[in-house]
Amino acid sequence: MRRKPNATRMELQRVRKRLELAVRGHKLLKDKLEGLMKELTERLPEYKRLRLKVDEEWPRVFQRFALAEAESGTDPIQAAILQARPRVTLDLRMERIMGIPLRHVEARVEAAATTYSLVQTSPRLDAAIAALRELLADILRLAAIESAIRALAAEIQKTRRRSNALEHVLIPDLQTTRKYIADRLEEIARSDISRLMKVKQMLLEREVSAS
Repeated sequence: MRRKPNATRMELQRVRKRLELAVRGHKLLKDKLEGLMKELTERLPEYKRLRLKVDEEWPRVFQRFALAEAESGTDPIQAAILQARPRVTLDLRMERIMGIPLRHVEARVEAAATTYSLVQTSPRLDAAIAALRELLADILRLAAIESAIRALAAEIQKTRRRSNALEHVLIPDLQTTRKYIADRLEEIARSDISRLMKVKQMLLEREVSAS
């Protein structure tokens, strides 16, 4: 059972301050939520484009490697892949969006010098390596965007929960408490005035009787 608050002016002032703070906090959370949704929405088109591209191209790249392996054998292909690893340069920088640290990635993929045997490997391997090299930068960029979207989505969910807790629980509770205390103080004030009027009436009656 919930304990009723003390009906004092000091308590009323304290509740009013808490209510003002809760209302300001709710507005800040709503503004933050709008900003987070805007940031998330701006990233979705590029994420969708890269996701569709990677999902479409990756099976083709894998198929090219599978065909090259079928023609040349597993060992020569694996040795060639190790020797043909591209040089990847990553430009990593952190940015803060609405207080959330997000990683921004720019990747540059450069072809390595061909050192594997062209005699022991299929020409399909050259095409497969070239296709993978072209797709690698998109894969890295996609991973960074997906990580940012996950972080934004998690923060949106947390912010929405806090906003809803203020809007539907704390603020109504404080408003109810404020009204209860204000009503009780008015009731006490009316009762005090009534007693004073009775005392005054009794004193008047005594004065009349004495005269």
